[in-house]
Amino acid sequence: MQSLWGPALSQQRLLLLTVMQVLSLHCLTARCFWTAYINVSFTEPGSNQTGWERSECGVYGQNSPLESVRGLVGYPVSTRPWGCDTDEQYHKPPDHQDWIALMERGNGCTFTEKIQNAAFQGAKAVVIFNYPTPNNEVVQMSHPGTENMIAVMIGNNKGAEILNHVREGISVSMMIEVGKQHGPWTNQYSVFFVSISFFVVTAATVGYFIFYSARRWRVARALTRRQKQLKNEAKKVINKLEVRTLKQGDEEIEADADTCAVCIEPYKPGDVVRILTCSHIFHKSCIDPWILEHRTCPMCKCDILKALGIENDEEKDSEQSAPELTFNNSQRNGLDVRTDIPENAIYTLPSVYGPERATEESPISSEEQYLVNNEGGVNSLPVHIVPYDNPIYEEIDLKKEVKS
Repeated sequence: MQSLWGPALSQQRLLLLTVMQVLSLHCLTARCFWTAYINVSFTEPGSNQTGWERSECGVYGQNSPLESVRGLVGYPVSTRPWGCDTDEQYHKPPDHQDWIALMERGNGCTFTEKIQNAAFQGAKAVVIFNYPTPNNEVVQMSHPGTENMIAVMIGNNKGAEILNHVREGISVSMMIEVGKQHGPWTNQYSVFFVSISFFVVTAATVGYFIFYSARRWRVARALTRRQKQLKNEAKKVINKLEVRTLKQGDEEIEADADTCAVCIEPYKPGDVVRILTCSHIFHKSCIDPWILEHRTCPMCKCDILKALGIENDEEKDSEQSAPELTFNNSQRNGLDVRTDIPENAIYTLPSVYGPERATEESPISSEEQYLVNNEGGVNSLPVHIVPYDNPIYEEIDLKKEVKS
């Protein structure tokens, strides 16, 4: 049973491995990303009312840990809060409070440099808003080497709004929460496609296993039935073989005599031996089990069943299906049906009998040969012989009629 499962399971593993490789290659070309919920709260000046906004407008960086963080918003003190200088001053709360650095993308420095400068100033996280774009786009940042620093990018509109509140002296508190995972294989159509593909692969594998198992079972059953049939035939014919008891003076027990090919033991007086159809002898106790299993002579491989007139089913079928090539002479009534040639006339081609006889006889034209009877050519007549491989001329043109 393990041999039946082997090819099917190996094919299933190969198909599953192929699907996983395709998914991995697709994720490399189009990475999955995680969104971030940005919670912003502030006190409106004059009304003493607290404003609160929450939106899924941020995207975690590729190298950022997926964690939540909370703190007041701080920013670089410059005309454009790029945060590219290491010694740049930041508008931030006192040291005992956690704060999140807000800065703008651009000015020729990398995301890694911006995040490292903010971390050097003591920020717990960095929020970078994109430069102005027509669709207020947000991209996933790549910032290797920032260790465990949380980094999120938001759109230009949202970042500029928060920056204006902070520059107006409003204390803005921000909380970053982990959102949802997005990517090419997370929408419902992709999940449906992958499910259908997996179902098709599984169904094909199961179908192949059923077909393969049924075929193996059918072949094994046929072989077992055939072996039992041959073994039963061998049991029937084994008693037809001659059995003899050796005695002193027999040539089989002489010093230079052959040994039993099955047990490799010399023959001794009193041993019971069996003589096969090929005249080879063996110990009866040795050759009987051998014949039941192999049905051949251990020395010359002679087929015992065939030698005793019991043919295999395959040979019988082939003989029955082969066309009969012999003719019934009793139905001819003395003349051939197609050529009307007398029954006692035969062809003699001198060139067939070798070069010696061909040179001794007189030369004969290539277009004429002679028909002679068994009495030495008394009733001979010339006939026209055409090449045997020409399909157009298949009949023999008799030039003269044989006189009876």
